[in-house]
Amino acid sequence: MLKQAEPKKAEQQAEPKGKSNMQTFPSNIEQCETFVKEIFCNSFDIVIESFDTNKDKALIVYVDGLTDKDLIDRDIIRPLKSDHFNGDIGHAIHSTFTETEDLSRFTQSVLGGFIALFYCGCGKAYLIEFRQYQMRSVEEPKAETVVRGPKEGFNENIRTNTSLIRRKIHNPKLIVEHMTIGTQTNTSVELVYISGLVNMDVLNAVKKHLAKINVDMILESGQLEQYICRNTYSPVSGVGLTQKPDVAAARIIEGRVIILIDGAPHALTIPELFVENLHTAEDYYNRTLYSSILRILRLTGLFVTVMLPGMAVAVMSYNQEMIPSIFLASIVSAMQKTPMTVAAEILLMTVMFELLKEAGTRLPQAIGSAISIVGSLIVGEAAVSAGIVSEPSVIIVAIAAVSSFIVPNLAEFVLVYRGFFWLMGTILGLIGIGAAYMIMLTQLVSTRSYGVPIFSSFSKEEMKDSFIRFPLRFLKYRPSSIQKRNMKRNGM
Repeated sequence: MLKQAEPKKAEQQAEPKGKSNMQTFPSNIEQCETFVKEIFCNSFDIVIESFDTNKDKALIVYVDGLTDKDLIDRDIIRPLKSDHFNGDIGHAIHSTFTETEDLSRFTQSVLGGFIALFYCGCGKAYLIEFRQYQMRSVEEPKAETVVRGPKEGFNENIRTNTSLIRRKIHNPKLIVEHMTIGTQTNTSVELVYISGLVNMDVLNAVKKHLAKINVDMILESGQLEQYICRNTYSPVSGVGLTQKPDVAAARIIEGRVIILIDGAPHALTIPELFVENLHTAEDYYNRTLYSSILRILRLTGLFVTVMLPGMAVAVMSYNQEMIPSIFLASIVSAMQKTPMTVAAEILLMTVMFELLKEAGTRLPQAIGSAISIVGSLIVGEAAVSAGIVSEPSVIIVAIAAVSSFIVPNLAEFVLVYRGFFWLMGTILGLIGIGAAYMIMLTQLVSTRSYGVPIFSSFSKEEMKDSFIRFPLRFLKYRPSSIQKRNMKRNGM
């Protein structure tokens, strides 16, 4: 057995040697400096400096702005120049390092903020992690503000984000898997889940879709979501989005997969059920009655913002007998002063509202708020005074607009189906509204996220945490539509 093992070992040693012949670094520091400059194309921000040590020459390579220069001087340059340096790099460097002869690993490490040290005669690089760069501090996410609960949110540093999740889940089975996507950007992407709790079918499907991505760049979570989501033309994707570590931690414990992208302050959660768009993290920190009332209000707001404009057009155009006579007289007298139909008025005001909202979003905050005030007060009042639109149309669009702010996660869903309900109500009246409702319901029921129906929150246990929230002591099981094993919340 020993005689068979020796050739195998020799073969394993010979293979890296052949590889190093193709990618090995020159032992001479002057040649190595020229070689490294060619790799990075003499880029100005790549610092490539040679210096004399107590014994021989050395070379350091790093990216200016991604590393701590004080640590480089203290832990690398000074020890190598001291009289105590005897040529042993391992004992001289006052930091943890790794050795490599792999050109690709050297390049990616330097671009990722590592220091690369070359010493005369070694023919390999010593990689030391002295990363330091400017990044946004951990602060409350503006899109998910809460009154009660943690105020911290993810930022653009992926290692900070994983540490925030680790602070919430002190479990040795919490796994972070790393991969790189993007042939040009080499973006770090990490999957976070708990072994033994995660839905393995979902996890394997997510890994499969990520492995198929072959693009030159991934810069934000929205790009990655479009590549891994198969509901391309659906207004609901089945992929959740959050900036709060506590929300991400709660969904991991329910058996989901979290995807973090370096450079993005958002975490993707897979799968996401439709009803969860009506939930907030604060629902679980407040008392049951208050949380349930708020969820009912959000559900009501969703129906109002989607269906009210189309319903108003249908009733006022085809079924006026459904309106009380007092209101009908006011509506008719108001609409006689305008040249357009009620359908055209609501469409015009809806488009105007979307334009103002987009303008307020894209402009600087101070100017954006001014645009919103000017648009909502001056333009709306002027349009009514000029007789372009009637007061009822302005009121209907305003109510629908305010209701849409209650469910910001469903902005795409609201915009698409609000227009669809308006169209069906304009063409077919209440019959069209009923048909649009059935089409919407059918689309939601048929949509799946990695095999999980997004509209499947109607089991006995899941109904306790859907449109209302039972007391926490009654929530003994994880969502059955997501978790197929370890259903109980009190154990693995």
